Formats: sequence, C-alpha cells, structure tokens
Amino acid sequence: MTVPAQQAKLLEFGQRVRARRKLLRLSIRRLAEDSQISPSYLSAIESGRNPATGRPPEPSIGVVERLSKALGLTGPVFAADDETQGGCCCHGNHVLLYRLDDERRDLIEILQMAFGGEVAQWLCISDPRRAPESREGVIAWQWPFGRFPYPDTFLVPDRICDALETQVKGLAGRVTAADYGLVIADCSAVMRWMINPEAEIDYEERWVERSTDILTRHVGRAPQANVCVYLHRDLEALDGKIDVLGAILSLFETHARTFVVDPSGAVLSGPEAMSAILAESRPSGVSSSAWRTLCGAAARSYAG
Repeated sequence: MTVPAQQAKLLEFGQRVRARRKLLRLSIRRLAEDSQISPSYLSAIESGRNPATGRPPEPSIGVVERLSKALGLTGPVFAADDETQGGCCCHGNHVLLYRLDDERRDLIEILQMAFGGEVAQWLCISDPRRAPESREGVIAWQWPFGRFPYPDTFLVPDRICDALETQVKGLAGRVTAADYGLVIADCSAVMRWMINPEAEIDYEERWVERSTDILTRHVGRAPQANVCVYLHRDLEALDGKIDVLGAILSLFETHARTFVVDPSGAVLSGPEAMSAILAESRPSGVSSSAWRTLCGAAARSYAG
C-alpha cells in the first residue's frame, strides 16, 4: 500500500468513527473511556491528524478492535500496519524504532511523538550505557552488562525473556494504565557487547511472542506497543561482524511498524522511515542517486 493510499484508509477510518459516534450520540470522552484510549488520541483519529507529526495516527489492532466493538462497527474496518508493511506475519504491536539522530532527544519524548495518546504508560528496558528514563508514566530499569541476562559476552536470547518475567512479577500492580507499552532500548547496545551479535536480530520474532505472553499473563493484557530500539551508529560499528544491510532488512520483516528518528530529530514512519534508514546504509560502489532510487523502491515494496 502506498503512503497516500494508507493515509486515505486512515482518514476514512477516522471519518467512519466520528460519524458512528455522532449517530450514537456519544461524547468523545465517553467513547474514549469505553475504548480505553485518551480523548486526545480519539480526537486525532477522528480528525486524521496527529498534532505531533501532522499525519493521521496509525492505531494498533487493539485500538481498532475496541473502537469497533464500542461503536458496533461491522464489516471491513481499517487494518493496522501488520497488513500494510510487507505482508508481515508478526504481531501487529511489534514496532521498530530506528535512531539516526545524535540521541539528544529523550526516548520517551520520541515515543510520545510516535504514538500520541495511544500509550499512557511505558515499561522501559533502558540502554545500560545511560541513566534510566525517569518520569511520570514510565517504569524503567536496566540490565547491566556482566550481570544476568548478560553475564558474559555470549548472547543467550531466552535469558532476556526470563529476566523480563522476573521483572514483571516484581511490579506488583504498578502497571495501572489500560493502554501500556513495552520498549526495549538496549537491543543494539547488546549487539556491540556480544560476540554473537546476529543472535539479537534472529530472536526478534521469538521475542515479541514470548514477551507478549509474559506480559499478558502477569499484567492481564497485552501491550499496545512492543517497541525495539536500534541505533544506527551501533550497527555501523558492527560492520564486518554482521551484514548490516541484511540485518536492517530482517528488522523490517519482523516488525509490523517502523519509525525512524532522522538526523534532524524528526520522527518518520512507514515507507518514508524505511527509505531514510536504507539511505544511510549505501554499499560502497553504488552511486548516491542509484541508491536513493533503490531505497524508495525497496521501501514501497516492504510497505506492500
């Protein structure tokens, strides 16, 4: 699906929600409460404009289903990005956040820009190279290198889920928002630490299945978004140890949605994000103009 076509579907869905809500004489606040989202996010869906990005919001499958149920919508409704990005078979809440910037912008601020009011509370596995995110609506922790689940330099991916289960058990009811998200921000940092960095990429599909199961069992519901953060500078540092371009393409395949923070700090999504990521990974011997053309074609292909 092209970007204009995808945005048209998003606008159509928002218009359908608004028309049905007015027909049922529901206020935005009442429908938002029934659908377990914020009134501001519902307003953005109906108007087809996220104030942070200027683009239509991209509601997750869970949001679409809850809105449809609350409004009694039947028949085909807007399908979330798991059906629009490359026909990916992965979970619709699995999101890639790829950073091309200098990281001056706070991670939670970026997530708020990307998701608007879709996520009210974040569980954040922070990058161990910097201080954990600390603010209202965020529960953050770190797994330092040299300790479980990273006791040595050989990555055993299942240990990560074991550590997540232990951590979530200890939260003891602190996850209070109906719309919460999980973000694991140490992905590419771990790759630089390990002697088998490719294991991180290979585990992506298993990660979303296991982490969603763990959170559903202990929190009572699946996360609205399950975000994996990769820094381009980390993957660049691994050039020669891994196939960087191949790793990026694999990330596109295993994530239902893609966001990128470009060098200016802007947050892009969908094919535009994929093209920006690929543009930074031009192989030697390929001209800039030819690579831009290939990137655009590849991004459109992955977006369906």
